[in-house]
Amino acid sequence: MAPVDPELDARWAAWLLERNRRGLVSALWIAGFLYPLFGVLDFLTAPRGWLWLLWGTRALVTLVTLVMFRLVRSSLFDRHPDLVSAGYMALLSLGISLMTVFMGGLSSPYYAGLSLTIVATGLLYVWPLKVVVLTHATIIASYVLPNLLNDPHTNPLTAISNQLFLVSTAIIVGTGQRLAYRAQRRQISDQLTIEHTKKNLEEAHEQLKQLDRFKSEFFANITHELKTPLTMMLAPLELLIDGQLGAISDSQRSTLASIERSGIKLRRLIGDLLDLSRLEESKLRLRVDRYDLVQFLQELVAQAEPLIQRKSLWLEFRSNVQSSGVYCDIERIERVLVNLLSNATKFTPANGHVTVTLTDEGPSVLIEVVDTGIGFPPGMADNIFRRFFQVDSSSTRRYGGTGIGLALAKELVELHGGRIWARGEVDAGATVSVWLPKDREHFAPEALDRRGPRSDHLSGSRSSDHGLADWHIDDNERHRLIDIDQASDLRVVERDFDEEQRPYSVLVVEDTPDVIRVIRLALHHDFRILAAPNGVKGLELARKHRPTVIVTDLMMPELDGLGLTRELRADPVTRHIPIVMLTARGDVSDRIRGIDSGVNAYLAKPFSSKELISTVRAQLQSQEASAELLLEQKLDSLQTLAGGLAHEIRNPLNYLQGAISALETDVRRLLEQGEKNEGSLPPAVAERTQKMFATARSGVKRIGGTVELMMRYSREGYTRSLQPYDLYPALRDVVALLKSTAAYDVQTTVELEGEALVSCVPEEMNQVLTNLLENAFQAVPTDGSGRITARGRNAGAMLVLSIRDNGPGIHPADVPRLFTAFFTRKGRTGGTGLGLTIVRRVVTSLRGTIHVESQPGAGAEFVIRVPRLNAREHKKPLTEVTGSEMTP
Repeated sequence: MAPVDPELDARWAAWLLERNRRGLVSALWIAGFLYPLFGVLDFLTAPRGWLWLLWGTRALVTLVTLVMFRLVRSSLFDRHPDLVSAGYMALLSLGISLMTVFMGGLSSPYYAGLSLTIVATGLLYVWPLKVVVLTHATIIASYVLPNLLNDPHTNPLTAISNQLFLVSTAIIVGTGQRLAYRAQRRQISDQLTIEHTKKNLEEAHEQLKQLDRFKSEFFANITHELKTPLTMMLAPLELLIDGQLGAISDSQRSTLASIERSGIKLRRLIGDLLDLSRLEESKLRLRVDRYDLVQFLQELVAQAEPLIQRKSLWLEFRSNVQSSGVYCDIERIERVLVNLLSNATKFTPANGHVTVTLTDEGPSVLIEVVDTGIGFPPGMADNIFRRFFQVDSSSTRRYGGTGIGLALAKELVELHGGRIWARGEVDAGATVSVWLPKDREHFAPEALDRRGPRSDHLSGSRSSDHGLADWHIDDNERHRLIDIDQASDLRVVERDFDEEQRPYSVLVVEDTPDVIRVIRLALHHDFRILAAPNGVKGLELARKHRPTVIVTDLMMPELDGLGLTRELRADPVTRHIPIVMLTARGDVSDRIRGIDSGVNAYLAKPFSSKELISTVRAQLQSQEASAELLLEQKLDSLQTLAGGLAHEIRNPLNYLQGAISALETDVRRLLEQGEKNEGSLPPAVAERTQKMFATARSGVKRIGGTVELMMRYSREGYTRSLQPYDLYPALRDVVALLKSTAAYDVQTTVELEGEALVSCVPEEMNQVLTNLLENAFQAVPTDGSGRITARGRNAGAMLVLSIRDNGPGIHPADVPRLFTAFFTRKGRTGGTGLGLTIVRRVVTSLRGTIHVESQPGAGAEFVIRVPRLNAREHKKPLTEVTGSEMTP
């Protein structure tokens, strides 16, 4: 069973009452007219003896019909509408059935009147099924029963035919009434549903209108309230930048300037939103006066031209008149034109053109901004003026924006009584046209500000018309064209004057400039910041500058973060650089793909500055730990290699030395026998033979010295423990070893004073001396003019060692980065970039220091200061050292 709906039942009952009331009224009128009229048929066909009965029946039914006109409006009908209407139709059929008794019985042609009655019930009334069945059964029974009782011997064929037609009519009409009853009830149900839906929609509409009013009011209030504290922030910020509140460093001024630019941009955005809210509520007022738009545009273009030229764009202004006076709110019109110019600048690539034209048309002016940029699809010409619409709304769109600039421009122009439209083609540029009437009369009075023109300060203005939030902090001079400034500024981040002195660098690869600026603000105090707008440029900068850490976005045009990571890991020069991936997508699959590609850490947007700094520092520490591990592995491998080579060389060297001695003995005996037998060799041959043997002995001795030096260097079998170690002999050994292996002549000078006994791991200290001297040998000229000076002296409790060369020197920008892991200027095959990192770690583990002094073209000098070991300390027990104890 269908669920009971009281409201539907009530509505259905009320509808049925009125519907059947109208049906009964119609039946009364029809019966009141036709019932007496058929008396003429009686006169023509009925026997004269029965006319009084037939006409009497018609008169009685007509009289009842007249009475029913009153009954149909009574409360009786309201309580029993089906009973009254069905009873009346039964009365009509009973009168007709009574006539058939005297007019042929079951074969009477008057049965057709009963058919008409049945059809009338179907057309005039909407009854439930039980009323339909009872009424039709009553009509048929009123015809059959009296005639059967009065004359059962009527013509059977005619009787059966009449009854069959009568019953068929009743079935057909009854079926139609049943269907009509259901259809009407369904219609009432649907109508009720529609009414409920309409009511709900109207209520929702009213609520939405109320919410929209609340939203607009709240929007206006909150934006106005936001401008006040923002103004209070920007005012002292400007004083700080100008130095009026005390001296600040260039780095601090750069940071404050970035904050000020963001604040001005935020205030401009708040102002646009506030204007949109006021326009929506028809509360924005114009301060209209007559201005020469030709002069105004000339000045605007002149001020914007240096900014736009930074992007290698050409800006041109054209006008068909020398002056054109137009009544307008010049600040609002300027807002429109600055927006159009900033859009043209933003969407036009380098070497493009932007043209501003003014055409005076007599009673109106037409201003057009034409660019040769990327354009837009022609079908979007109207959509670009919709609020918050973006031609490219994808997550990887190249150009940013809020989507309110052109919408605000459209409403401001229309508030002036003008029109704005655009046309463009993809990759064929765009043209935005602004048409303005020149007169003052077309402005609606309610659209004008009672304060009057902006150049006048009239009395009688409302207190609500101005306030702190309406102050302009030098806005018309320094930041009036901030939108154009940002659209044409190719600098992604501000550069600090002292950034070259920072030993570590971070490359930020991100296609959103604001995100790059946030990262720079967080990291630039400790790191040199490099920036790239996409993966292709990021890869180029990474190979060129070899940053300490790379922070990259995942979704970028041209080459995304994963592709960049794969390229970096495939390049031996950059494969060691830690990579931090930024992503707004937290999918596990993306993280897995990133880890597979070589990403070291993930940061989800939005991220905090502390989280970013902590992550970058963690990657830097991880890189330093990798350098420590490589140091240990390199020392171990060098020890093993040196010991192995010494052993491999010593054995054949002993054979060679023995063979030369035996050969020299044999030759001497031959020479002595020749002298006895008077067949001696010529004196020149004997002398040359002696010199050759001397040269061979000298060479063997030199090789033996080198082998001994390698044995002492390797210290095969020693443990890595702190030991008293004299650095002066070690320094002489390393100088001699490297000089003997040099491919060109190098003049070396060793000047040593005082004592050089230190507590260290000898193997590690040998590596320090080797790295510094090897760099010096590689830096000096190869034409024989190379000079290396190694000095040692005592400075109190410290031993000072210095190694100086006359090479090309070190660029000042590279000095802070010399000791960072993996930094090298030797090219792809010149080194790992770990040599000086090893030196610094060993020296600092001994509580010493190392620094470099260099000027381009004047060589370089590395100076090491380590604590000396006196005799008392020499007697103390030695301490075992592990890799972790070397960490400064």
